[in-house]
Amino acid sequence: MTTPTLTLDSLLLPDDMIWGDEFDFSPVSQTITPTLTGALIVEENEVPSGRPFTLKGVGPRSLVKQLKDLESLINHQMPLIMLDGISRTVIFKRPGVVASSLLEESADPYDSDPYNITLNLIEVA
Repeated sequence: MTTPTLTLDSLLLPDDMIWGDEFDFSPVSQTITPTLTGALIVEENEVPSGRPFTLKGVGPRSLVKQLKDLESLINHQMPLIMLDGISRTVIFKRPGVVASSLLEESADPYDSDPYNITLNLIEVA
């Protein structure tokens, strides 16, 4: 049996990244408009894309550099494969990669130094 992995555009992400806004999305949009008589007109529509994927975790500086290279690509759609094995197509929601060092700042950090990483993604298909 293979161990599930978390990947973004074939980059291996830390498998303990947390999807903080997993349940903040509704696949249905709703507009409620009151009429002059006080009655309500309720309109609902399916929302086929736009689900946010905000992933947070800790990874090495080398991964941050690879993610920043990905972020520099314009209109780049990427496969995001979560630990459940489901593949989704996402783009960066700018700013796409936010990272901060967990160690004291250094003029010459190592690629292995740990960083807090936040990935701001949005599903497009």
